[in-house]
Amino acid sequence: MSSRLLGILILSSLTVLSGCVPVTVEVPEEVIEKSAPVEPLVEEQARIAPDWAPTDSLSPVDVCKVPDTRPRNAGGSQEGQAVGFPVSQGTLPQQGSVNIIAAMVAFDDAPPSALTAEGFLQPQLEQITQWSDFWSQGNLRYEFQMVEDWVRVPVDHADYPVNSREDSTVSRGNSAKIAQLVIDALPEDLDFAAADGFLIYWAPGIVEFVTDVATRGNDGVTFFTPDGPREMFFWSGNSWHYTDTGVMTAQVKQDHTWSVWIYFMLLSQGLMLHSPGNGWATGLGQSQVPHPHFSAAITAWDAFRLGWISDQQVHCINPEDLGEEPAQVLLTPQEVFGGDTKTIIIPVDASSDVVVIESRRATGYSDLWPEGEAGLLVYTVNPSVGQLDLMSRESQRSCGNTDDFSKWAYYLYPDHVDIERSNCRDFVEALVREGDTLTHRGLLISLEFSDSELDYVSIEALAEQS
Repeated sequence: MSSRLLGILILSSLTVLSGCVPVTVEVPEEVIEKSAPVEPLVEEQARIAPDWAPTDSLSPVDVCKVPDTRPRNAGGSQEGQAVGFPVSQGTLPQQGSVNIIAAMVAFDDAPPSALTAEGFLQPQLEQITQWSDFWSQGNLRYEFQMVEDWVRVPVDHADYPVNSREDSTVSRGNSAKIAQLVIDALPEDLDFAAADGFLIYWAPGIVEFVTDVATRGNDGVTFFTPDGPREMFFWSGNSWHYTDTGVMTAQVKQDHTWSVWIYFMLLSQGLMLHSPGNGWATGLGQSQVPHPHFSAAITAWDAFRLGWISDQQVHCINPEDLGEEPAQVLLTPQEVFGGDTKTIIIPVDASSDVVVIESRRATGYSDLWPEGEAGLLVYTVNPSVGQLDLMSRESQRSCGNTDDFSKWAYYLYPDHVDIERSNCRDFVEALVREGDTLTHRGLLISLEFSDSELDYVSIEALAEQS
């Protein structure tokens, strides 16, 4: 009831009680105000973080630099790259700077579009550079020599079909021929001596490039450049990047040229990618284009191996060093720059089970995650895994985290998740949120408290069952 209506009712009641002669009685305003119903004040309970201080790594960090014992494959193939230490030496540098010639290229039967280098290509390249500054923490920078006009290769691309799914030998040959034709058509004033490789954005209409036109730079292909013969990185997309595939429209793919190109370069910097959770929106090593969620992160494990996360930012825990009291670690989210501790690594079994814990937030490079999602992602790395299946069918035919297809890392789920019933394509099921626990091979991992820039993580050894 409003204060004004209450005042009218009080006044009316006094008038009736006085008989026929109206009597006006002034009702003090404070009476009306006091008579009005008052909504109870609900005070939000203040959340108090545990009184933890930053701690040094429980065990020497070298304990967590688990050696890679995978069999090496010949030819520098992706499947043969290391997943433990040391990281494989790729064609592109892992520290310092990477210099790439970037160009938009058209053919007689695939003419230029309305895109311009200034309006489209340059912003994409700037995003790539910014990404490298952030995720490498200043240890590496992607730099570019951008060709300002469309490069026209005077042939029909259809005369050089690339479809490795049908004939890998012909495709490899055509891919090398197309790459050389592109290099021949590039402006001569580029600094080829400084360049580490090439990234190419095709004009729409390259329907006969069903798979990537690419060379890794360590696969025996020699290019002839104004700087002389060299084996170099050369990568481009294929027809998939120029077509609509559900929510991943051609426009969305175009807008995320930057994240696809980072993925290409990481492959040639020695990373395996595609795990954990192939196809999941947890990092651009698993999914390079939003559908609709997306994260441009790389795993803390890979960043550690590349030297982009320093030894001082790793909290290493040898399970044998855990005492009766839990280890307490303050962990900075991956999406927040810097921080004292970026990851917790626990070599439960150095030959096959290295547990990695990273903190994540739906912000920054993961701002296309569902709003408010936050917590830990925990996964196990196998540095001795044998043959791997990296084909895209893993994310198309399975959930990307099952053993249907061999992987080098798998996400672990919090204890409350019913794995049999959970939607294994939904990465949010794997998030360990405040109050959750995750039990794995004698370890109890708990997220005790979580705020915007820190996770309070507890790790303890479970008592052996008698």
